Amino acid sequence: MLPVISVKGKPRELGIQYGNECREMIQKNVHLYFRLFQHYARLDPNQAISLAKRFVPAIQAFDPAILEEIKGIAEGARFAFEEILALNARTELMYPESLATGGECTSLAALSEATARGEVLIGQNWDWKPPLTESTVLLEIEQDGKPNVVTLTEAGIVGKIGLNSKGLGACLNILKSPLGLVGVPIHVLMRGILNCERIGDAVKKVVGQDRGSSNNCLIAHRDGAALDFETSPNQWDCIFPEKGIIVHTNHYTSERLKPLDTNVAVYPDTLVRYGRARQKMTARVGRITGDDFKEVLRDHVNQPNSICRHPDERDPEPEHVQTVASIIMNLTQKEVHIASGPPCRNEYETMKFKALQ
Repeated sequence: MLPVISVKGKPRELGIQYGNECREMIQKNVHLYFRLFQHYARLDPNQAISLAKRFVPAIQAFDPAILEEIKGIAEGARFAFEEILALNARTELMYPESLATGGECTSLAALSEATARGEVLIGQNWDWKPPLTESTVLLEIEQDGKPNVVTLTEAGIVGKIGLNSKGLGACLNILKSPLGLVGVPIHVLMRGILNCERIGDAVKKVVGQDRGSSNNCLIAHRDGAALDFETSPNQWDCIFPEKGIIVHTNHYTSERLKPLDTNVAVYPDTLVRYGRARQKMTARVGRITGDDFKEVLRDHVNQPNSICRHPDERDPEPEHVQTVASIIMNLTQKEVHIASGPPCRNEYETMKFKALQ
C-alpha cells in the first residue's frame, strides 16, 4: 500500500514536515528525474536547474504559499531549493517541443445522474515510470485558511491527483502541443486547484494565467458539477459531461485545439483507451458504481498499451511506462479507493482521511 504522509500547519511547516518524512523517497525521485531530464531533453543537472529557476516568478504570482512549501520541502529533505523546484517543474523540463510525451493516464468522472446511488465519482489510472511505485505517496494536508487536501503525488511534489474537504476532486492527463511558455508548472497548478473551495474558483486557476505545459484537468465537485479543461500553455477549451460522464486520455478532443496535438500520431493508443473507456462508461449510465470504475481501469485491450498499462518491451528502458497507481474518489462519501501498481494484479483499498471529514 502507498504510504500516507500527514502534514499540518503553515506553508513552510507543511513543506518541512513533508520533506523530513519522505527524505529517502525524495532522493530517489530527484535522481530519477535528473536522469530523465538528460534522456528526454539532453539537460545536464546545471542546465535543468537553470531552466527551473525561470518558473519561480510564475509560481510566486500564482500562489506564494506553494513556493514557500517547496522551500520547506527542500529544507526538510536536505536538498537544495533548486533541486526540489526542478522536481516540481519536471513535466515542463522533460519534454522539448519536438518530443511527444508518451501515452499515459486514463481519467473518468460520473455525476450523480449517471451513478447507481446518486454519488459523484472521479478517478484515473496514473501511468508513468515503474520506479515510482517505490516513491509515490498519499499526502494528507491540513492547512491554514484553505480546504484540507489529500493528493496522490510523487514524493517531493506539492500536488497531483486528489480531493479536498470541500468535496472538490481533480484528475490529470498530459497532452502535447508545440507551444512552450514559462507559465505555472502543472503540478503547482494541480495543487492550486485542490486548494479551492468551489469549482468556479478551480476553473479560474486553470484559465486565469499561462501554463508551463499542455495538459488536461478533469475537475468535479460533490454538489454535481464536472468540467474538463484541455489546455496548451496559452489556450484552453472546456469539455462538458455527456449523459453525466466525462472520459479523457492523452489527446485533444476539442475541435478548436485538435490542430495543436503532437502526441496522438506518435502514441495512438490514447485513441484506443479513450474509445474503450467511453464505450464501457456509456453502457452503464444510470447505474455506474465504483466497481464499474475498477472494471474500466483494469481493461487490457491493446495490452501492454492498454488502460491498465504495462511496460512495452519494444521501448528502451528509460521510456517504460506502467500504471503506477489507480485511484477512484467518491466525492460524496469523501473516500478514496486506491491500488498501488497495475490494478489488474493489485486490489483496491478503501481509505478515509481525517483531514477530509
